[in-house]
Amino acid sequence: MISILHFQPLSSCIISYSLAENAKVVYAKIVYTYASSSYLPRLVESKLSRALAQFPIVILDGARATGKTTTASRLAASVVRFPKDLDSLRVNPEKFLRSLTPPVLIDEWQLAGADFLWTLKNIVDEHPRAGSFILTGSVEPATYGPTYPLTGRALQVTMWPMTAGEMAGAGNEPTFLARLIAGDLPDITAGKRADFDVRQLFNTGFPAARSLEDPAMFLESYAATVAQRAGDEGRDASRFYRTASVLATLEGQAVPDQRIWEAADINKATWKNYQDLLARTWLSANLQAFSSNRLARITDYPKRFFCDTALALALAKLTPAELERDHMLLGRYFESYAVAQLRPQASALSAAMYHVRTSGGAHEVDLLIETSQGMIACEAKAVSSPTMRDAKHLIWLQEKMGDRFLAGLVIHTGADVRELAKDIYAIPIALIAYRHENS
Repeated sequence: MISILHFQPLSSCIISYSLAENAKVVYAKIVYTYASSSYLPRLVESKLSRALAQFPIVILDGARATGKTTTASRLAASVVRFPKDLDSLRVNPEKFLRSLTPPVLIDEWQLAGADFLWTLKNIVDEHPRAGSFILTGSVEPATYGPTYPLTGRALQVTMWPMTAGEMAGAGNEPTFLARLIAGDLPDITAGKRADFDVRQLFNTGFPAARSLEDPAMFLESYAATVAQRAGDEGRDASRFYRTASVLATLEGQAVPDQRIWEAADINKATWKNYQDLLARTWLSANLQAFSSNRLARITDYPKRFFCDTALALALAKLTPAELERDHMLLGRYFESYAVAQLRPQASALSAAMYHVRTSGGAHEVDLLIETSQGMIACEAKAVSSPTMRDAKHLIWLQEKMGDRFLAGLVIHTGADVRELAKDIYAIPIALIAYRHENS
């Protein structure tokens, strides 16, 4: 008989946070209070199920508190939790794991050490059955040793913070991006009333904070917890936190590394260490620069993003009022929010995401999503009624990419869908983030 363990999403949490400045130690303690709440479907579920049908081992990665264990447990027949079950594992690892009914969820697998991966390799090599193990963890080990033992045996799937659509309960519905690729465009409209509120940008995608009165407290404590990880690895926790705060002020910008380490008052080597930790904790979600032989003189700087716009806003110490006063600032974090809504949609389709910028800055496209069917280019504009001028870089890219160009989107704060040029549309952020107009 298969028993599936169900874990309810977090509906409230109590947070205490202190920063001992003199000792340069960041301390964060998060105590979760579980309460009855229905499970909200996630976009990653379909990809996770497909992966389990094909691979012996699936590694579900992502930042801490994004809901990995909750979602993975719904597909598991057995659950192993580290560090609680480490003693049972160490007596006879292979015997212990073979005694469990697959799929076996191994939560916080990295706590068992890199040698544990060799144990899994031996098991799946002897019995290469799809859907044997699901590994979940929040911090990838700094090193796996001389070789990565699960090569060819495991598939990595990333879970990002929740989109607005997932939080609205639409995580099991076709996404805007999937419907667009299928040729299902929303209806053209005119005169609809916009309902965008800048406070939407402050709605975090971390499930644990979604019902909190002040999510910023959770987010600041969350960042401090990651900073403490830096301290645990022998780095300066307070400098890491300061560096993360600098990055938050650069959200949505393509800047060289030197600008970051100078602004954070650290050296190049320290920045490389911090950059590595940001990647391993899945906090950074940078867009790499797109390159193509059809485009000349393209910059190679990544565009800097956090995995969650609200987290970036909390670290940057910004308020809704400040964004409303500074339209340029609003534009950058609106772009971050649009990218955060599309990132899990693209990931579910195994699509790659880039940004495009010529070295002189003459042409720039905020987001380029490369799918097997073609390219979807996006510009995020914090305006309610975009014009052809807002689509000029999309038109330039369309001319350069030719038949590889599938569609261009000007994502805006208004409510109307308009066709600005052939295959280029003005699309409200509400349709990207929530539900398709024709649903």
